[in-house]
Amino acid sequence: MNLPPQNPQQIIQLLRQMEVYSQNNAAPLPLEEDMKSMWSGIGFRIADHHFVAPMEFVREIMKYPAVSQVPGSKEWVRGIANIRGNLLPIFDLQGFLGKLLTPIKRETRVLSIAKDQLSAGLIVDEIYGMKYFDQTYFDPKMGHDVKWQKFYRGGYQLEGKNWVIFNMQQLVESRDFLNVAN
Repeated sequence: MNLPPQNPQQIIQLLRQMEVYSQNNAAPLPLEEDMKSMWSGIGFRIADHHFVAPMEFVREIMKYPAVSQVPGSKEWVRGIANIRGNLLPIFDLQGFLGKLLTPIKRETRVLSIAKDQLSAGLIVDEIYGMKYFDQTYFDPKMGHDVKWQKFYRGGYQLEGKNWVIFNMQQLVESRDFLNVAN
């Protein structure tokens, strides 16, 4: 049975033993080069296509909110939502890309994005959370529909699925996206 230390030398000796034990049994830290080779983003689905949004654009993920329609706007503009006292325009991303409007279901989510002065809520079919990819496996040619080419910039394969990086910068700079009036 170990007795508690009785004097300062015993305390120092015990601390040194703890230090040696910790150094000998500590798990190694990941190498810096390993950390640099990973890319992450928010995974989401539009119809049957899997995408990843770069983290620097994503502000929040939320359930589909109550929206007020905006008269005279395009069909893919679902309306304006009051999110904690801030007005957020809600856009149907699938509808904007020339497909049918997204049916609102239990798993439907709004991906709130922000860049400079622009804030928008993008309706997506489903959110998959954070996705991590090894950058050495980046495929610059990966993509989907020809119509969508300007909105993707390559991607990764993970878990048997192609995850295309959705180019949010291109989206928020697109005249077609910014022109919401009929």
